[in-house]
Amino acid sequence: MPIRVLPPEVARRIAAGEVVERPASVIKELVENSLDAGATRIAVEVLEGGLRLMRVSDNGCGIDAAELGLAFRRHATSKLAADDLAAVATLGFRGEALPSIAAVSEVEAVSRPEGAQSGAMARLEAGELREVRTVAAPRGTTIAVRDLFRRQPARLKFLRSPSAEAGQVATVVSHYALAYPEVAFSLTVDGRETFATTGSGSRREALAGVYGAAVAAAMLEVTDRGDDYSLDALVGAPSVSRASRAYVTVFINRRWVRSRSLAFAVEEAYRGLLQTGRFPIAVVDLRLPASEVDVNVHPAKAEVRLRDERRVFALVQRPVRAALAGLAPPPFSEPVPWARPPVSVSPRAALIVTGAEAAAAEQETSEDVARQAPLPARIPLLRPLGQAGTTYLIAEGPAGLYLIDQHAAHERVLFERVRRESGDGPPPLQGLLAPVVLELTPQQEALLAALSGPMRQHGFEVEAFGPGGRNRGAAGYLLRAVPAVMRADVDPARAFIEVLDLLTREDGPADPRDRVAASIACHAAVRAGQTLSLDEMRDLLRLLEECELAQSCPHGRPTMLHLSADELARRFARK
Repeated sequence: MPIRVLPPEVARRIAAGEVVERPASVIKELVENSLDAGATRIAVEVLEGGLRLMRVSDNGCGIDAAELGLAFRRHATSKLAADDLAAVATLGFRGEALPSIAAVSEVEAVSRPEGAQSGAMARLEAGELREVRTVAAPRGTTIAVRDLFRRQPARLKFLRSPSAEAGQVATVVSHYALAYPEVAFSLTVDGRETFATTGSGSRREALAGVYGAAVAAAMLEVTDRGDDYSLDALVGAPSVSRASRAYVTVFINRRWVRSRSLAFAVEEAYRGLLQTGRFPIAVVDLRLPASEVDVNVHPAKAEVRLRDERRVFALVQRPVRAALAGLAPPPFSEPVPWARPPVSVSPRAALIVTGAEAAAAEQETSEDVARQAPLPARIPLLRPLGQAGTTYLIAEGPAGLYLIDQHAAHERVLFERVRRESGDGPPPLQGLLAPVVLELTPQQEALLAALSGPMRQHGFEVEAFGPGGRNRGAAGYLLRAVPAVMRADVDPARAFIEVLDLLTREDGPADPRDRVAASIACHAAVRAGQTLSLDEMRDLLRLLEECELAQSCPHGRPTMLHLSADELARRFARK
């Protein structure tokens, strides 16, 4: 096949696909442009998750009328000279964002630089400049993006619901609000302001606007300085841990990046301070020489390459660990109190314990596991022998030896119970003596809006509380009831937040009702690391034997390993 040069319209769509994955990608690029322009106020507005409209307004330096159309040409940028690529100091530098956005939407840009008597408006459709004219405008730039992917219906199929896309947008805006506390951010979703920061310069105050005042008050300040680096961080005390890794935010030179190694550095600092399955809240701002960081490795600038990754890992882990030292004793094993079952529920269907999400079971790949006998959907009668590592039950059955993951097994038991009870009429729930005020992040609000029906069907009663607005922080909901499977002595607000966090997991059932049921079960299930008595082991095994799909938890992880009698005999050279 001969080599051909791609037509310009095809090349534009390919470039757009590298930069614009979803509405949140557009918001990220536009917010970064506003920050590079020196804005101190940035307002973001979205309608229908951004598919109908995205508008970003700032009070930055603005664009001259003669250059406004040029800003939408590929590789046109004011942020990079020919010899600056080895030390990029701005958030944007490729000159790809605006033309890529314009290639898959309709764009209207209005801008006026300081000192100009009037502004200019440029309108583009499908990447083509249609109009440039003089307009009245305040200082700064406003870019409105409409009908994203309207001409690319195949791209629309891969997007989630409007509320889910709005949650992704909220994630982007909240992260940059934390990175730039001196900038006043606001986010309006479908006409309602979901959060706002004051731009006072206090990262703790910005964090209160995103996560709520209670979380902000429990954060520890971490500061470290060296000859060629600086670290400023807010890290949560172990008492405000979460059930998801999504609350660890890392900035390098004020650029929000996805860095597994640095996120792991934060987690390592908490080693021994958090129970299994718990993760910290942390905002880490690391400054390094630009020559030590290569930002030119990802089309959307979401990842970076570090010249000395091991050193940078230590620059983060050690100061955070030092700040946490002595704050809390390490977690300890505790007996599991089994709650008394309701009268209408059989004893075997009423195993209720306190718990949080356990660490994901490691996928077994050894040849031993490959030789396991296939497990039936229902397991045989098992006799408990003991507990290994306060995590796995050892049991004997008619066909050999079984190792049971106590968290995964109990998760399966509770999942089938919650799902069964939700289909038998009104869900069993525990009404709270007094409603509890919830502090939800914008992402959690979007998730609640998307799954309010299933949450209600499974026993959560939540209602909007107060008008919201700039000073609302992250509160705005009242929790009036929780599912009956939750223990009465568990903090209901914490339980609700953890269930929302668990709903963000990529694994698990596709059906929204089953996803909620799986998250409730994961929260309420016995934890890894808890000591069980023989009676408690026996009760758990009896409940597991009654499950329809006992061999796996709702998220697809195995509940048990089986070593057959023949395999044991072969291993001990008996046959």
